[in-house]
Amino acid sequence: MKSRHTHTPHLFESGFSTVTSGGHWFYATQEMVRSFAPGLLKRRSYEDLVGEAVVWIESTDSLAMLLFLVLAFQLPAGWAVAGTVLFYALWYVGKSALVTRWLTRPVSWLGSDLFQLAAAAFALSFLGMDGRYAAVGAGILFFFLFKVGLLRMGLTRWELKRYRGGLTRNDRVLKMVLIRRALAEGLETDETSRLEEGIREGVFRMKQSFQKGTKKSKNSTSS
Repeated sequence: MKSRHTHTPHLFESGFSTVTSGGHWFYATQEMVRSFAPGLLKRRSYEDLVGEAVVWIESTDSLAMLLFLVLAFQLPAGWAVAGTVLFYALWYVGKSALVTRWLTRPVSWLGSDLFQLAAAAFALSFLGMDGRYAAVGAGILFFFLFKVGLLRMGLTRWELKRYRGGLTRNDRVLKMVLIRRALAEGLETDETSRLEEGIREGVFRMKQSFQKGTKKSKNSTSS
């Protein structure tokens, strides 16, 4: 597996997947991208394209956190939590359809560590001074879950275990980034299913290698 050293993100690419230093898995590779959008990698680096996809993937956590901080001032803590969870689920499932180039930068800024930390500290301090301790407790829990990405990673693993074909959530986002960028550059994208077929093959190869490793570990344990 070869490492590609860039500023953000660092990528580790194998023959059937790409992994960022932040733990985001894509079953697309540079070769698949070259086939899907010929000429795009000559104008935009693969690292930049994956980085845009990561911004949108992580927006599930960052936007949900900001929404809770807003709702907590307007609603009782229970309703604020319910509204945040509902938004989280809808955005996690449907964000790929909302990917646009001109929104990538503001979404990235809203999800930055500095902005998220400042917003959480400001809002939770005022909620605490107002005696709304349930909202403060929920906010601290959400901040931990969203900032670390535990909930999103758990959902991703759960979906992968039940994979039945098609694109993974991360690869759907990356595909939309590729389409938007190709259109902006005046390039045509491959309308066949070669990208999806390659990603599907990558997922199955990864699952097979994982299953083989699990069997070997069980056999070595039993012996």
